[in-house]
This record gives sequence, C-alpha cells and structure tokens, in this order.
Amino acid sequence: MKRLSRFLAEHHWVAWLLFVLLSVPPGLGLSGYSLLDSRDAAWSTTGDRETLGEAQSRFPSKVAGIPALLVIEADDFFQPERVSALWKTVGQIEQLENVYGVMWMGSVPQVTLFGQRPLLPGLDADAAEIASAKELVSTHPLISGHLLSEDGRTLLVGVYTWNEDSMQKVTAIAHEHLEPRGMTVRLTGPMALWRAHKRTLDAEHNRVLYTAMGLIIGLALIIFRGLPAILITCSGPLVGVVWTLGWLAFVGEDLNELTKILVPVMAMIIGFTDGVHIVVHVRQERVAGRSQREAAATAMEQVGLACLLTSLTTAIGFASLLIADATIIQSFGRSSAIAVLVTFVAVVLVVPLLSGSRLGKNIHKGYERDLVGTNIQRLGGLVDGVVRHSRVVAIVGVLVTVVLAVGASTLQPDNRLAHRIPHNCEESQAMEHCDRVFGGIHFLRVLISWKEETPREDVWNVILETERELNSEKLLGRSLSVRHWLSVIPGTEGPQKLALTSLLPDEFRNEFWNSDERQAQVVTRMQDLGMTVYNPVLDRLDARFRKIEERHPGLKLQITGEAIVENKVVQRVVRELFHSLALAAVIIFLVITVTFRSLRIGLLSIIPNVFPLAATASLRAFFFGTSLDISSACAFAICLGIAVDDTIHFLIRFMHEREAGYEPPEAIHRTFVTVGSALVMTTVVMVSGFGSVMTSSLPTHFLFATMALTTIAAALVGDLILLPALLVQFPGRRSGSA
Repeated sequence: MKRLSRFLAEHHWVAWLLFVLLSVPPGLGLSGYSLLDSRDAAWSTTGDRETLGEAQSRFPSKVAGIPALLVIEADDFFQPERVSALWKTVGQIEQLENVYGVMWMGSVPQVTLFGQRPLLPGLDADAAEIASAKELVSTHPLISGHLLSEDGRTLLVGVYTWNEDSMQKVTAIAHEHLEPRGMTVRLTGPMALWRAHKRTLDAEHNRVLYTAMGLIIGLALIIFRGLPAILITCSGPLVGVVWTLGWLAFVGEDLNELTKILVPVMAMIIGFTDGVHIVVHVRQERVAGRSQREAAATAMEQVGLACLLTSLTTAIGFASLLIADATIIQSFGRSSAIAVLVTFVAVVLVVPLLSGSRLGKNIHKGYERDLVGTNIQRLGGLVDGVVRHSRVVAIVGVLVTVVLAVGASTLQPDNRLAHRIPHNCEESQAMEHCDRVFGGIHFLRVLISWKEETPREDVWNVILETERELNSEKLLGRSLSVRHWLSVIPGTEGPQKLALTSLLPDEFRNEFWNSDERQAQVVTRMQDLGMTVYNPVLDRLDARFRKIEERHPGLKLQITGEAIVENKVVQRVVRELFHSLALAAVIIFLVITVTFRSLRIGLLSIIPNVFPLAATASLRAFFFGTSLDISSACAFAICLGIAVDDTIHFLIRFMHEREAGYEPPEAIHRTFVTVGSALVMTTVVMVSGFGSVMTSSLPTHFLFATMALTTIAAALVGDLILLPALLVQFPGRRSGSA
C-alpha cells in the first residue's frame, strides 16, 4: 500500500489514466449497456410451499385468496340508492380487462332444494325488498362476519386482479359511484399493499439519497471549516456512488427493494468516512510543512492500509449474505459488497489526486478551526481515566456485553405486512380496519384428509370439531367451511347433509369440499400481528388437532396459509443471515489476526465488535418488540463490517505507536488524539447519513436505519473505551506486530 501510494503520488498521470479506465464500465452501465442479463430477486425460497400449494390447487380460492379488497363503510348499506350504486360499481368492475371476478355479498346466492336465486335484490329493488333482504343478509352464515361486518357498517368487495392499471380503475369506479351516496371507499389486500410498497419505494429513492448527500455536505462544512477540504472529501464518495450504480447496471444487478435506497446511501457514507480519514491526515501533514503531493502520499501510507482493511472487512460482512438461499438477500449482499469495494477504489484514487492538485493547495486552511480536532484534546482525560481503571472497565464491558447478548437472544424472526408499507397510507389503514372488524385479511387454512373407508359421520364431526377449535381462539376470526354452505339448505343439520354438496354452486363448493380427493378445507381469518403472536396459537391448535386425529383414525389435519408459509420463509432466511453473520465474523477475525500477525489482537478485537451488535439487538427487542424482519436482520451483517472499521483504524495506529517505543498507556493516549478525531467525525457522518434513511415512511427502512445508528454509536464506545482497556490489560510485546 505504501509503494502504491508513493507511485501514484509521483506519477499523477498514471492515476488519472486509471481513473478514466475505471470509469468506462460504469459509464456503459449508466448508458444502458449490460454485460450480463439482469437477475430476478425474490424473498421466497423453495421447499416451504407444498402444503399451501396443495390447498391452493385442490381448493381454487373464491374467498381466501383475494388480491384486492375494497373496504366500504357506511351507516346503512340497505338503502335503494346505495344498493343500486353497489350493483353498478360491481358491474363495471367485472367488465374491466384483467379483472377475473368479484366476490361480495351480492355474489352469494340463496340456495334451496329447487335451485338458486339472488340473495340481494338488484338495481331496481324497492325499499320493501331491500328491507326483507337485509334480514337474510345480516344473519347469513356466509356473509355476516366475512363479507359484511357484524355491525353492518363495513362491506368487503373482493376483486380478482393482479394488474396495477386495473386496480387503479377499480378504485376510480368505486369512488365515482359510492362516495356520492355517502359510502367511503379504501383499497387493501395483498396486491394493493404490494402496490403501496412499490409506490413509496419509487417516490423515496432519490429523496433519501439527496437528503443523505445534503447532510454529509453540511457536516463537512461544520467539520472542516474550509471549502477545498469539503470539496475534496465529498468528491470521492460522489464518484463512488456514480461508479457503484454504473457497475451494478453493467453487471446486470437490479436494484431491488432492499438495494434501491440502502446501497447508494451506504456507498456515500462509507466512502465519506474513508475520505475523512485521508483528508484529516493530509491536513495534518500540510500543517507540518509537507508539500501537497508529499502530504497526500504520506497520508495514504498512514491510513491507506486501514481504509483497505476496513473496506475488505465491510465487504466480507456483505458478501457473507451470498450463502443465503433467498435470491433477494444474495442480490443485496452482492450489490453491497460491490458498492464498498468500488467506492474504496474511487476514494483512494480521487481524494489523493485532488489533494495534490490546484484544488488542494489550500486544503489545510481552516485546520486550526477544526471543530472536532480542536476539542478532541479535551476528551484526552476520558481515555486516561479508562487507562487508569482499565481492569474495571474491561470486566464491566465484558459483563455488559454478555447481558446485552442475552437480551438479544429474545429476538425472533417475524413477517408483517404493516412493516412493508407506510402506516398512514390508505392501504395500511384499511387493513388495520379489517383486522378490527373482520379478524384480518390473512387466512389460516386447515386441510382435512380422509381415507376411502372413513364414515361420513367422522368427516362431519371432524369438520365440526375443527371449527370449534378455531373459534375458541380469540385472535382468529370466524371459521368457514362446507358445513356453513350446507346450513343454508333446508333440512336437519347432520352428516347426511354432506350428500347435498352437489346442490352448492361449484365455485363455492370447490373452495371447501373436494370429494374426488377426499379432502375438505376450513378457513379462518388472521390479523396482521406477526407470527411471533400467532405461533402459540398454532402450537395449541396443532396439539388439539393431533388429539382429534387420535379420536378419528384415518383422518389427517394440516395447518397452512399464506402468512404461515411466508413466516417459514422469513425464519429460514433469518437463520441463513445469522449463519452468514457467523461466517463473516470468523473471516473478519482471521483477517485481523493475519494482518496484525497476532492471535492476541484478533481475540481482543472480538469484544469491542460484539458489544455494538449485542447492544443494538437488545435495544431493538426492548423498544420495538422481539419480532425481527428480514431487513433488520440484514442490518447485523452490514453493521458488523462497519463496526470493525473503527477497530482497525485504532489498532493500526496503536501498533504504530507501540513500534515507536511507547508503553501502552502513552500509546493509547497518542492513538486517541491522532485517530480519535477522525473516528468521531466518521461516526457523526455515518449517524447522520443513516439518519436520512429514517426519514423514509417505510417501516422496514426506519427500523434498519435505527439499528445502524445504534450499532455505529455503540461501536465508537467499544473502540474508544472497551478496546483501550483491553489493550492495557493485555499489552503484548512492545515491538513487532503483537
């Protein structure tokens, strides 16, 4: 690194030529050329959907798989003009392209032994007909609590479409016909929620990035108090972001929902921290009287290796995500690792080049007014106190880390739709309303299978017992099965009614009953509370269902559902993320051990880097609950790499001072004064940069940024308090590398 720094400082034309050559591929990428085809990225993994896939194929969904829901509210729907408006709305929606059906209370027929007729009167119904129908509808077992709330004030209209344009037209039609009649309309459902997520992501991409840039430039003004230093420090990260976006496009790496906002912001922040370290040393050398190029070369000799190691360890933290099975996590890890390395190259090329150019002639101007540098001396007493009481600090630090690690262990993988969309958007509020009045928009499915010789009475009794168990759980909505459909057919309730399933409308019978496959389905609603809340419910149900199977040999009950399967995917992905984290930690430990040629240094670096991760996880569990989404889990791998950065800078300077002959207390003091200002500066920059992500209205990004901020702040404590105490307690040899 020293030889390379010296060579580039003495041969600027080589550095500029290298800069131009490295700019060609990202330039081609930004112009639309891609070396490789884009790779699809998705959360889902294979192997978790067999039971759900069986349920979806055996029971084509008419109730439990609606992509979009119109949530309509009114004080009374059963007025002639409102019923007419509802029919007109549904009629126009059904005629839209890419709409494959509508499910609402008008879709449910009245079934008799002699045929079917509409349960809800049509467009021209008078008040008497509507009043008569109201009594039937309000107590109908297939409508009340499922399509119409028990208080009669909320109506659900399910629309089968996966097309965004069609969904916009659906909403427009509903507003046009219903709101003038005193009915409010909101849209929710899986497809609508995904659209809200995508809309917010697209809208906030550039805003968050520009906010981060503005904050970083503003901080540079405060920190350096000199325009040349500010421009040079910011130039490398800006080039790094442009190169990153270009390289990702050039190699066919799409910006997915994780990378679109986070990767450019991280590239800017990490690049700026390296730039700060370089510029701080350049200014110190210029004040000491060195020439521009000599100062740039000396600065790179002193901090270039540290910047390289920090970039490598951070890239390792990201690259560890490649062992995950979910392609979206792999893509995020790959994109982030590319961003870190590309930004490092941009910074170590651009910042020294500009420092040695005409722009860097007065880079040291304002150094005496450096806000952090002039005040870091005052904190020297803090580190001296740590040195004096190093044993106590080290013991307390280790104990606190252990306690925090125990608190962190309470985190559990979870998945909630509410974490993917802004809380104040229409889709989220409509979903929360459905949670309150219907029991949710998610569905839990219970598949009941039996053998050919199983008596009809056993099948009927098992369906009845399954409903009873589901209805006993307060967090679940009303159950729904073929028995409810059969209950609207005149006749005595009992197993004999199963012979009348042929009288039911095909689309509804097939939702709950498949005599050819000897299977039935019972469904119930689930709220968007997360599976950490529902897992005890599922455990209780599973235990009770096993007892039902014991009482009825030959029958089998299986629990499944979209939310349950997605949670299994989340659990699997989070486990992979922590396996990746463990792998990254081991590799980083080996890198530090090999770099410093000291097992002691490698071991001492563990506690200061475990401490911020444990603190972050523990505080996350305390303030935001124990549920852990995938984005937040990604933050641990990211923050490990970032947390190690300060450790490496401190250790390299400390070893330099030890080799110069200073005893550990004096070496630590000199290291703190020399490197401490840069560490404080970079911490402030990273906190502010990630703080810009907190302005995102997407809860996943907010939680990610919160964890990043906590980790970065805790890392500074670990490296300026815990690490010095440990180095004093285990000083090693004065010279050499350990």
